Amino acid sequence: MDLWLPNNNDYRAYKVDRVVRKHDDRLMFGRNEQTGDWCIFMVLPGGREPFPVIGFQKTIPEPHEAIAKLNAGDTRKHGDRLLNEAIAADAERKALLEYASDQAASEAAEAAEHMMRKHGKSPVIKSTRKVVSKNG
Repeated sequence: MDLWLPNNNDYRAYKVDRVVRKHDDRLMFGRNEQTGDWCIFMVLPGGREPFPVIGFQKTIPEPHEAIAKLNAGDTRKHGDRLLNEAIAADAERKALLEYASDQAASEAAEAAEHMMRKHGKSPVIKSTRKVVSKNG
């Protein structure tokens, strides 16, 4: 990935980079030259390419906007809330799937019962075994 990193010549981008690095020294601000998007990147260890974590499309944000976006997505501060929201969304999705499955099973059972009755069959299994009571 080709990155353009701010320097003193582009003061607006430099200010954003400075506040982003101050917020977290693992972060930096730059432009992805392939897409033209301005992003906050996570600097990865071992000389690997930086990883984009927040994008701002084609415009340089104001420093306070960049920090606000970082704070809103900060998993250190909001990790428990984000995790609980993800768990709740997953539980809701599973409940909806289970409900749809139950509805489909009920409809299939009703259709099978209707077809059996239509052909003179009873859907109820009757035992031919005679029940003998102990008293008599």
